[in-house]
Amino acid sequence: MLEYKNRYGDVYTFTKQEDGNVLWEGGFEHTRAGDDYVDPSGGPFIKAGQMLSHIVYGDDLNVIVESFERIDTGYIIKCKEHEYDPNDMSHLADTKIIGGIINTTEK
Repeated sequence: MLEYKNRYGDVYTFTKQEDGNVLWEGGFEHTRAGDDYVDPSGGPFIKAGQMLSHIVYGDDLNVIVESFERIDTGYIIKCKEHEYDPNDMSHLADTKIIGGIINTTEK
């Protein structure tokens, strides 16, 4: 379980469940919510597609947010595992910058 304190001092807890989803509990009295986001007053704003560990810092929350289910004590954040290959450098393959020098002759 991880705790998150927002800018108003409200404390929210995030508990990873056995099924891989995350139980998000706290005070949600003043909350905006839509199909793909939940935004309690003072934060944290969480939306589908985000990696949860980028908002609530903790390695066991290294999951991608898919959707939300409202429950009495808060929300179940439906998640999928983040698949990460530390050897994948494919994001560098299309660059025009080589060794810090911009290749201006290539078209």
